[in-house]
Amino acid sequence: MGHSRAYPVFRTADAEEAYGLARRLHGFLEWIGDEMWVGAEPRTPQEARRMAAAVPGAAFDYAVARTDPETGEYLCCDLDDVATAADAVLWDELPLSVSAWVPRDGVEQPFLRAVGAMSGSMDWHGRWPEDPESGTAGSEQYDGVQVVFHSDDPELSRWTEDHTVFVHVDKRSGPDRARMLAEQVGGEVLGAPRIGW
Repeated sequence: MGHSRAYPVFRTADAEEAYGLARRLHGFLEWIGDEMWVGAEPRTPQEARRMAAAVPGAAFDYAVARTDPETGEYLCCDLDDVATAADAVLWDELPLSVSAWVPRDGVEQPFLRAVGAMSGSMDWHGRWPEDPESGTAGSEQYDGVQVVFHSDDPELSRWTEDHTVFVHVDKRSGPDRARMLAEQVGGEVLGAPRIGW
């Protein structure tokens, strides 16, 4: 059990630019999964409805854990249909977290249009090619590309104006591997790695 190391390699105030660089970067993956993960944190009823329309069938849950005051058990969000729920009902449930595994290339553009001012993430899991110089092999469990919107953290723990692209690598690979991958698209390692997926 472990986590990838997520190296920030590009940051911009332009969501389209961040998405475009992430797409170019994931083109260097030797293998890429058929599905990708998307997630966002709606803070208003309008944002929740936009995400429900952009990612049909996505799971909605509380962004901040809630517990039953009497039993202490964790509560799950049980909204039947976010798209048709009344504003008052949605306000009671907010903030929400929405996530889904979706076919790659299926919802990227609708998601990008819907994310607006929300924190959100698109994650492409894959395997980087072997680096003959260092002898570093790719890892299907840990490798990939992630673009986070309005955050500088892979887990969306902090809202920012900017959008950040991360290279995910196996923890044994290190910053040189991330730097080499980032340079292929004009990026660079911008700081210490974060805990990834």
